Amino acid sequence: MKKLIIMLAVMLFSQNLTFAQNAEIKKSAKSGICYSADSKSYKKLKDFTPYKTMDECIAAGGKTQKAKTASKKKAA
Repeated sequence: MKKLIIMLAVMLFSQNLTFAQNAEIKKSAKSGICYSADSKSYKKLKDFTPYKTMDECIAAGGKTQKAKTASKKKAA
């Protein structure tokens, strides 16, 4: 019985891991920001929830990334 439980646990874990690797969108567990695969932060993200689409991520309470604005130079 113990072996069966361990086998089931391994199968479930490996399926979740495969889904996470194929995720198109990652929602950061810390900030709740949804990152697409073309984002610089996408590959760096370690603690996340995977989603297939950006709409799914946002519907789950995720936020979109803010666009970076050019920093304004201060006049001397």
